Amino acid sequence: MSQENNPLPMTRAPDGIVRAHTLPHKGLVRHASPLSLLVLGGVLLLGVSGLLGHAGMDRDTYRSDTPSHTLDVEMPVVIRTGDFFETRLHVKAGADIGKLTLAVPVGLWREITVNAMVPQPESESADGEAYTFDFGPLRAGKEMRIKIAAQVNPRLHGVLEGDLELRDGERVLVRAPRRLRVLP
Repeated sequence: MSQENNPLPMTRAPDGIVRAHTLPHKGLVRHASPLSLLVLGGVLLLGVSGLLGHAGMDRDTYRSDTPSHTLDVEMPVVIRTGDFFETRLHVKAGADIGKLTLAVPVGLWREITVNAMVPQPESESADGEAYTFDFGPLRAGKEMRIKIAAQVNPRLHGVLEGDLELRDGERVLVRAPRRLRVLP
């Protein structure tokens, strides 16, 4: 065999590598810092704890009663921007309602996108102060459940509030004050 086929062993280390780099080390020199692992673990625990937002989405059911009608409103009280949520309404008519109308104040739905409402209202309108949804007549002793699926627009944060109103046409039957806190 000739010298050309057998390369010579390396006698000099590459630039920047000194003898200390090749010696065995003791301790955590070649491992992640315990401080960085603690910080990462702390951030994960904080996120899982729900302290920065909802943990399982806190829901609140508010009941508004009058001698003749009841309105239960179930919706989140704290939510994150960009999240989807549901609002459920349960109406109990103690007397005949000629034209069941739901009025949602504009301030409560600022930067909220409504994806669906079940059942669909017979008609919808807005007057700058409220969005109104007409569902037709509801007889005494009957109940109606309304489900609204919505999403918080990504740029919204802060507090939304206003009074949901259950009406017979234009006449207010029941008011339910609602408040929604939106976290970034």
